Amino acid sequence: MKYLYQTKVTNDQGLNGTAYVKGNHELAVVTSSPISTDAGTNPEQLIGLSWATCFNSTIEILLQSKGIEKKSRVDVTIDYCEDENTKEHFFELKAYAAIDGLSIDEAKTYIDTAANRCPVSKIIGDYPYASYEVKAYAE
Repeated sequence: MKYLYQTKVTNDQGLNGTAYVKGNHELAVVTSSPISTDAGTNPEQLIGLSWATCFNSTIEILLQSKGIEKKSRVDVTIDYCEDENTKEHFFELKAYAAIDGLSIDEAKTYIDTAANRCPVSKIIGDYPYASYEVKAYAE
């Protein structure tokens, strides 16, 4: 295995405080609960940002490898949910992917391949509350 990049993240303050990315790209990230009005980011936003960025860059790489110069886009919605029966909390993840200038059927080929290759999609795996959908491209 060839390691290409490593990041280290530390959170010792939970949802209300600061988390830290260490190393070459040090970053302090203020965190807050998604259901509060306090300033700061939360796990839902970070998962959404991670998946949208990774998924879209994987689509771009696939298109470039085929010599296709098209713009792609991935929008992700993360809902923080509670099961009404068990009271357990979970995230529902939905991605909407599109490629400008391609029909939905044409785009689906690249988007399906990207969904299988994207490292974040692989982490999400067959999580029952995660899905993606191919959409028409819109600005």
